[in-house]
Amino acid sequence: MLNMVLDLLLKQIFGQPFILMALIVLIGYIAMGQKMSKALTGSIKASIGILVMGMGSGALIGNFGKLIVALQTSTGITGAGLNTYPTMTAGYEVMDSVLGAGTGASWGIYTLLVAFILNLIYVALRKFTRIRAVYLTGNAMIVQAGISTFLVWKFLGTGMLPTILIASVLTSLYWGICSTMLIEPTHLITGADFTVAHQQMFVDYVAYKVAPFLGNPEDDIEKKKLPTSLSVFQDNLIATALVMFISVAVIFLVIGSQNIAWLRGPEGLNQGGLANDIIFLIWISITLTANIYVLLAGVRMFVGEIMMSFKGISEKLLPGAVAGVDCAAIFAFAPKSVVLGLLFGTLGQVIGLILLLIFKSPIFLVPGFIPLFFDNATIAIFANKFGGWKAAAIICTANGLVQIIGSMLAVKMTGLTWWQGSADYATIWVVVIAALKGLGSMLGIPVA
Repeated sequence: MLNMVLDLLLKQIFGQPFILMALIVLIGYIAMGQKMSKALTGSIKASIGILVMGMGSGALIGNFGKLIVALQTSTGITGAGLNTYPTMTAGYEVMDSVLGAGTGASWGIYTLLVAFILNLIYVALRKFTRIRAVYLTGNAMIVQAGISTFLVWKFLGTGMLPTILIASVLTSLYWGICSTMLIEPTHLITGADFTVAHQQMFVDYVAYKVAPFLGNPEDDIEKKKLPTSLSVFQDNLIATALVMFISVAVIFLVIGSQNIAWLRGPEGLNQGGLANDIIFLIWISITLTANIYVLLAGVRMFVGEIMMSFKGISEKLLPGAVAGVDCAAIFAFAPKSVVLGLLFGTLGQVIGLILLLIFKSPIFLVPGFIPLFFDNATIAIFANKFGGWKAAAIICTANGLVQIIGSMLAVKMTGLTWWQGSADYATIWVVVIAALKGLGSMLGIPVA
């Protein structure tokens, strides 16, 4: 009887992400004093969102995996994609293959909760910690907590409780310190009392500090006129499709007709009716874009609900704390910088990919729109504000290059076929991975 109860609680309820997320949202809304109907509606939406995310992620990883197999078969090169959410789910899949279905996501959600509580504690103790920002960008929080959970488990071989605790400390310190660093420059850009809380915070700060040495803030891109044709890049869905089309076209050129035929066949993507290579290329590009769209739709469903819950709790407990919000919140203050960042970030990533080929890297990367666009757009805003458009161009080109090289190192160490790809995850988090790997090796812990 006891075993049945434990199985129900630990595996069937708290071990199932779609139920666990619903319970968290339900408790949060009740704690805020919301009506039960509102709490139930929010929890159901969050539960559905988790399942929709899984559908999109599973399709994306499955379809993209076929491209990677074709690339490896034709060249011997290990392929990996750069995108945020698939990295989290890819890590969970590795954990689930060892620990059982649903384990990775459940541990990741617990890490999210503990890290958020720790962030609140740091702010409550800001007289001593000097941390003033509460990180509230839910989509980024969920990804970062999940990746931290995977990294600690993989390299330290720890069980559930120590994995969650260590991952929570790492994640919450990153949230609190880096978002607090951006309070002042964000205020200077927007005039508002919030800060940027995303996945390129460290590099945003570097841009803020370095830009004045690379250009003149009076040479502001926002004062210049841009061609209207560039406005297409401000549509996330279209821009993602374009990035996918270019990436898949490059893969087609590399793998050759024989492997394209395999991709078209029953062992590949099972699209024998698409005999024309160009039509097949377009189908793959749009299918991958659609997979990402479904994944993001699921994320938006549960992130919106859990962040309402988290935000309400933090405001009640810590009035006066600075809210850390999505980087997109500052895009309206510098729309031309957004386009500038995307263009020069793309240039930097292309240079990085060419260097991987020139130096015969055993790992080749497929760029993703989320780290390419959101990172470089945000970095460009900080760089342009404090150093003008030339500084933004230089810094974003360098960042694009670093995103490729740093991500290649991360893929090599983690063994995943996806990596987060964002600026901070190609810089300071690569150092964190190396430190965890070194610590695990020193302690004689086998890598999972």
